[in-house]
Amino acid sequence: MHLTCMSLDCGRKPTQTRGEHLRLVALNAPLSGDMSGIRGADLQCYLQAREARLHGTFRAFLSSPTQNLLFLVKQSDRTQFPILNLRGQRLFPSWSSLFSVNGAQLGANIPLYSFNGVNVLQDPFWPYKAVWHGATLLGKSVPWQTCDDWRRSTRTGLAGTLQGGSSFLTSRPVACSTPLIVLCIENAYPYSYMW
Repeated sequence: MHLTCMSLDCGRKPTQTRGEHLRLVALNAPLSGDMSGIRGADLQCYLQAREARLHGTFRAFLSSPTQNLLFLVKQSDRTQFPILNLRGQRLFPSWSSLFSVNGAQLGANIPLYSFNGVNVLQDPFWPYKAVWHGATLLGKSVPWQTCDDWRRSTRTGLAGTLQGGSSFLTSRPVACSTPLIVLCIENAYPYSYMW
């Protein structure tokens, strides 16, 4: 059988980071703002991570009136571990580096993969290259911009673009009916004694 390479990154060996790290991965399909709440989105992150045979605990990269983005990751892991994509390429120097006045930008030409290994920045299945988050640049929740706690598709929620050189936490209101990328963050390094 003859296989054809369809993506821009095939043929190139990714530069991988070794050692302790956290991973940022997209769900396998874009979702509207109605995700059955934060717990519904967290459940999708959990199930898809298990299906991909990843041993870490993944949480949805979403804020709510009771949850700021910064606090999704265990405090002791926020500054010491780099954030990598599914294939081990570095996206950010640390979790804390995402939340600054200038914001964090994805590295040029570094793919962002879904749990099933698709580069969501290139694949047309994700027509909108934007990510739901409902937060400010500093990761603080904006409660009236979270699609009613990620339970409705009839309002607006805050999302950030993954293209154009701006921080993906730069917020703009988007209709909650729009299917966007939902990210999952590994919220603590999976130390070997945990498994």
